[in-house]
Amino acid sequence: MTRVGAIADEIVIQVFRISGYVKGPCSKCGKEERGLVMFDDYALGWECLGCGEIGRVDRVDWIEGPEGNPRAPDLE
Repeated sequence: MTRVGAIADEIVIQVFRISGYVKGPCSKCGKEERGLVMFDDYALGWECLGCGEIGRVDRVDWIEGPEGNPRAPDLE
């Protein structure tokens, strides 16, 4: 999660387009187990799969990359 742009408080996350995996650690527990979520008002955010913390974001930067968690071991 980074704060960039013309508005200093703009929250931006990087998300893998296919899997919805959100790069970076949870702000509460520090684990890198976050997924993309959409709220009832169609705003985007993230949810930590480890502790359940939820956060809203202002913008999503989409990443082309492997499906699934890029930190997971290769099982092939």
